[in-house]
Amino acid sequence: MIRNMSLNLSVEEQSPAGIYIFAAIALGFIGFFGFSLNLLVIITVVKNANVLWTPNNVVLVNMVVSIFYLYNEYAWFMTTMGFASIGNLTVMAMERFLLVTCPMKTLSIRHAYILAILVWMYALSLSLPPFFNWGIYGPEAGNISCSVSWEIHDPDTHNDTYIGFLFIVGFFLPVTIIVSSYYGIIKTLRKIGKRVGGRNRREKKVTKMVYLMILAFLIAWSPYAVLALATQYFYVQTSHILVVLPALLAKSSICYNPIIYASMTAQFPTWKKIFSINGNNAKSKQQHGSELQTK
Repeated sequence: MIRNMSLNLSVEEQSPAGIYIFAAIALGFIGFFGFSLNLLVIITVVKNANVLWTPNNVVLVNMVVSIFYLYNEYAWFMTTMGFASIGNLTVMAMERFLLVTCPMKTLSIRHAYILAILVWMYALSLSLPPFFNWGIYGPEAGNISCSVSWEIHDPDTHNDTYIGFLFIVGFFLPVTIIVSSYYGIIKTLRKIGKRVGGRNRREKKVTKMVYLMILAFLIAWSPYAVLALATQYFYVQTSHILVVLPALLAKSSICYNPIIYASMTAQFPTWKKIFSINGNNAKSKQQHGSELQTK
């Protein structure tokens, strides 16, 4: 009976021209603003490296670098960088949990580098299996980009088990770790209450910033993940526009983090000042002496 409900979303199927035009315009805006905003984050961190090159920001820059490749034409790159992003967010949540619950056990720069490498190893473990005949890469159902072929049911490559593996290890497990970390953070902050000093208040704001980044990521990617599972396992019927919209929403996540970061970090009073050449750098550096000052 489930088979009768299915909709054949073959890679040869073409979406209406209007949807393609809309998707092309949307991707153009997302790509332009996403690239520009993330580039500004990297430039700002580099220009203020003596202040901003902290363990938390090592992970943040690692995520920004992964986002730069999100629009690469090769499905493998897109998949690898997408999972690297959620891996970095998971590490950031764990770092916040450690900092809030065990303030004496802060993350060192060396440990941040190790975690950044582990994130890429994690992402590769999720994206490489199709090269070994487990899973398939190809056009997405909306035919606007290439990724894992969520809708293809191929017993030769066991695509169904690969997608299940991606959902459990690449989405459900990180989300569980993130939620658990923030549950622990909230419990700890409630116990602390008003007994917080200036440094702890700053850390609470950084924790809020990471929370907003994670929330934005989940809002952007959850519809895409649900649609992928429904397409693979339940053969759901859907229109072209309902296939394209979750994909565009997921890809728009490239724009959220730099906006959140800039709005909550003291080194971003305005992006115009980032590129000022009036010689006020020395004075600015003296004013920013914490790990990550927030407004």
